[in-house]
Amino acid sequence: MSMPMKYLWKLFGIVFPALIWVSCIVPYEPEELVNLDDIIVVEGNISLTGPFSIRITRSAPISTYQYGQKTIKIERDANVFVRDRQGHTYNFNSVTAQGEYLFDFSGQNPSQQEEYQLVIESQDGRTYETDFRKSLHSSDMELNYKIDTVAEKISIYVNSHDPSGLSRYYYWQYSETWDYVSQMPAYCYFDVTKVKETKNNRPWMYRCWNSRASSEIILVETSSLVQDRISDLEIHSINFRDIRITQHYCIDVTQTVLDNDAYLYMENMRKNSYDIGDIFSPQPNEISGNIHCVTDPSVRAIGFVSVCNSVRKMLFINCIGLPGYVREPMPPDSILSMDEKVSVLISMIQQGYSPHTIDPLANVSYWNLTRCIDCRTKGGKPDVPAFWPVEWPWF
Repeated sequence: MSMPMKYLWKLFGIVFPALIWVSCIVPYEPEELVNLDDIIVVEGNISLTGPFSIRITRSAPISTYQYGQKTIKIERDANVFVRDRQGHTYNFNSVTAQGEYLFDFSGQNPSQQEEYQLVIESQDGRTYETDFRKSLHSSDMELNYKIDTVAEKISIYVNSHDPSGLSRYYYWQYSETWDYVSQMPAYCYFDVTKVKETKNNRPWMYRCWNSRASSEIILVETSSLVQDRISDLEIHSINFRDIRITQHYCIDVTQTVLDNDAYLYMENMRKNSYDIGDIFSPQPNEISGNIHCVTDPSVRAIGFVSVCNSVRKMLFINCIGLPGYVREPMPPDSILSMDEKVSVLISMIQQGYSPHTIDPLANVSYWNLTRCIDCRTKGGKPDVPAFWPVEWPWF
């Protein structure tokens, strides 16, 4: 699939002759994968200088598709640890419902000169190991953004420079978190049998937070450049009409420097996602990664785990006042007596309505569409992230 000329010109203008690949992961399943099942898939890198996660899943055959989506098997009960050449082990701290094993052994001062491997002991009795690898230097990075009123978008840029020239192969991942508010604040709510006012005049389910991880593979190779420098590389953009930038927005970017083998594997994965299919599709050039089943060499595994000193930074953007996000028209309020039967109130809830205001003098409550009142209907939760700036609203 050829790259659009407009994108090529932009590419040359930003990174000069550097090679950059950005692709969205679009599912594609060829017929030969109908019976492909139970292949362990490992995602992540070992970081010696800070927290990192290793996600472990298993492939599922296409026959398990339901409503057009595949049921991914999550591997949450494995014994996963990092080991160095001397036999010292570093265990994970916790595991999430998504199969992410969370580590942070930076406080134990692991040697930068040592070689490390990831070991997975699965519940089926098999043991998987990666090749031993030495950590790579990672240059620093800076993040910035631009509000483009012509293109009606916010663009996120990364800058990186390694004076030593040792980095060369760059890989970025990011996650984003944003808050948003409901279309109409509610100062009352339905509580099982009746409508109650909120305490301290605090709006009910007015502000929610949501987040998601990147679905892109972002790679840059700078070996053809005179300097090992990345200048104003756009790694993400969001249109003004997106709910993510109606209030406040945070992007958490991790930069990892890869060696040539790891870079080729990730480029291969990018091609697989962009040109062929998803992670479970056949890999171009038959690159299988660096993880192997040592108890049964005939068992296939997918993944490439590097050892690195990743650099992680967060960028916060106040988006209040940006134009573009369109709110839906709301119908006139429905007015119900405060003495209304419970069955009537429950019927209103079932029809997609919620109360938002109480008039004590008139002894009535005002109702409107729940999706315009309850921020949770847009996918988020009223849970404030621990890192949220104190100067931004928390409810």
